[in-house]
Amino acid sequence: MFVAYLSTPPEGTGESAKGLVGKDFEYYLNKELGGEGSRQVGGRDFDGVKGNRWWEAKSGQYWEMLESDSKKILKFKSDMGDRLNIAKQNGATYELFSNTPIPQSIKDWLTKKGIPFTEILD
Repeated sequence: MFVAYLSTPPEGTGESAKGLVGKDFEYYLNKELGGEGSRQVGGRDFDGVKGNRWWEAKSGQYWEMLESDSKKILKFKSDMGDRLNIAKQNGATYELFSNTPIPQSIKDWLTKKGIPFTEILD
């Protein structure tokens, strides 16, 4: 079951993902990728969906916050794994987008789990 959330344009969003945080970055991705907005499937939120391509968006100081607490890293990995499984069960792919550099340890983990990631740094 899909639950749709409407996205409205953030104030001052230009053509760059740089500096966008939270919903502003999610809106940018949905606009750039032709997404249909966020969805809730299987009790998990997905920041963007376009057909069978689903994604998560991370922005701002997220990675610094994550790396400062090992419990948060474990929760991130658990949440990402759950979303990957839900996407696969629904015939979709799942990937991660970030507008800040992803730590190498997280890149290594994502690669190991088969979760593609893209850094949009300009």
